[in-house]
Amino acid sequence: MSGRPKTLFETSLTGMYDSDIEGVGTLRQDVAGSWYRWVKNRNATALVADESVCYDIGNIGSVVLFQSVNDPVTADLMVAAGVIMASLEASGSKCFGWVHAQGYHKEAKVLAVSGTAVAVGDELVCANGVGTLTRATAVGTAPKRRFTFVALEVLSAATGATLDRDVYISCL
Repeated sequence: MSGRPKTLFETSLTGMYDSDIEGVGTLRQDVAGSWYRWVKNRNATALVADESVCYDIGNIGSVVLFQSVNDPVTADLMVAAGVIMASLEASGSKCFGWVHAQGYHKEAKVLAVSGTAVAVGDELVCANGVGTLTRATAVGTAPKRRFTFVALEVLSAATGATLDRDVYISCL
């Protein structure tokens, strides 16, 4: 083994697969410099493309942490994995695919919270219990998390709508 990262892949970034073709936890970089991680959906429910996902905090301190993802829940919000590239079925079949972990992502799912507008540059985090991103802190407040997302488009204060917005992912 040379110690170099893998450069040839059998899977597409937007595909979903029945088996661990690439080796869970494997990193992949595209020509634009974005990074992706090959993962398994550990949920009992499907994951939707362009929604945010988290690692399981129960696996902290182990390489296993980076091998599977789930919908954001309270305990896991601090270990965001990124944005899922393809809709993955519940753990079982078609549950392997890529998570966008670092770089520009077009049209991630962002929750528009009533009375809370999002400006370009605002920190976004995974919303609890859903696969959307939401504004993390008050305007002008320093980011509080290591793994975050940054809004690249304005989002007006709406009434709970989920909208597609461009984001920069920093979850690697």
